[in-house]
Amino acid sequence: MTVYRRRIGLIGYVLTTSDQADPGEAVEPKLSILFQFGFGAGQVGGSILANTPALILLFFMTDVLAIPPALAGLAVFIPKAWVIVFDPVMGRISDHTQSRLGRRRPYILAGALGCGVGFYFLFDVPAFDTVLARATYMTVMFTLVSTAFSIFSVPYLANAGELAPTYKGRTTIMAYRIVFQSIGILIGIGMVKYLVEWGGGGLAGYTFMGAVLGVVCMLSMLSPFFTTRSIPTETITADVVPLGVQVRTALKNKPYVILASATILYWVAASCVYAGLPYVFDYTISGSAGLLFDMALYMALAGFIALPCWTWLAGRIGKKPTYYISMLAYCATMLSWLAAAPDQDFYVIGRGILVGLTNTGLLMTAVAMLPDTIEFDYLSTGNRREGIFSGFWMAIEKAGNAFGALVVGLVLSVMGFVESSGGVRVEQSESALAGILIAFAVVPVALMLFSLFILRRYSLDEETLTKMRRTASI
Repeated sequence: MTVYRRRIGLIGYVLTTSDQADPGEAVEPKLSILFQFGFGAGQVGGSILANTPALILLFFMTDVLAIPPALAGLAVFIPKAWVIVFDPVMGRISDHTQSRLGRRRPYILAGALGCGVGFYFLFDVPAFDTVLARATYMTVMFTLVSTAFSIFSVPYLANAGELAPTYKGRTTIMAYRIVFQSIGILIGIGMVKYLVEWGGGGLAGYTFMGAVLGVVCMLSMLSPFFTTRSIPTETITADVVPLGVQVRTALKNKPYVILASATILYWVAASCVYAGLPYVFDYTISGSAGLLFDMALYMALAGFIALPCWTWLAGRIGKKPTYYISMLAYCATMLSWLAAAPDQDFYVIGRGILVGLTNTGLLMTAVAMLPDTIEFDYLSTGNRREGIFSGFWMAIEKAGNAFGALVVGLVLSVMGFVESSGGVRVEQSESALAGILIAFAVVPVALMLFSLFILRRYSLDEETLTKMRRTASI
């Protein structure tokens, strides 16, 4: 066996493979803490791009641009439907790219720049006279932003799996990303109302918010590009397999299909929660910008505290049981929102803490199981298709986000929610107020419980992968 050594100074790692290595054990790269932080920082922008539009885009269209909720939900759904197709294509492109910057880094750079600029223009809406024109602008601009995010996020996710090729190493690198995801949530959720207020409220306030968060996204998403600049480029020669063949092959990966099927329901549910939260704050609890920031802050802090506990638990009892525990606790937390009312700030913050504690376990274990299914494919077939699997995964996440906003928009429309312009709150009927809580809490819990029913068939664990490594002749 050839001996490989890579030393990348302070921010890199040393990778050594020798003839004496146990063939059943993948080599564990020694990723420095500084490298982990630099690479994981990209998730700040990724979290903002994933969470902020999911949180406020529907609300922005219904309560600032006066777009009816069903049409607004469609304006969110169409761009997400597009990236369902584009994400796997992007993964395939990055798998087969050969350049002096490597397979993934050129796209991380291009996506970071595109996301930063596009996020600003998403909220800088021209003064169109008709509802259809405003809805069309939002659809087109969100499609461009979503495309740029795919260009960044698919190679970024695939690169994470390549940097940490072992079962436990993947849990560690994903844990760092979850830390920065919590920071992104704090900025992209907790600061939104403040930024809108500081920008003057209404459309001008949202444009200011878009400019600030666009810069934050661009800077953070450039971090993994520069962090990995000294890592020797891995050149892989592979036949260009038609996308249809790769899709059919991916569908043969049973653990991946089960995990993906369960996860898409989680993302639909999570998107309903995000899209519904601004309505809950404005119409159910009359929450202030300060209360939203406090909730996001305590939610992020709870995530930080919970992360090592969930990581330990996943190593102790396995990722799947950990996912079950965190999911059930999260569902109980969401159902508690049915009792929400004005002037209950303590309970709102308490729910935020519980969401941070439980959702961290969900995200960490789900994303940590993904590279396991990719390794299962490699050990089963001998083919390296990190990008295509990552592309499908990102498509699943974004499809879930798309359907969530569409579901909330349809529920609000059916229940009689009335749109408005300029951020001016209008009185809603009892039916519309009930629709907000149904879309925000009841529908997500039903979807999450059904996802657990699907996941029961997932059986891939560390022992299984170790046995496969020992018997593989790759």
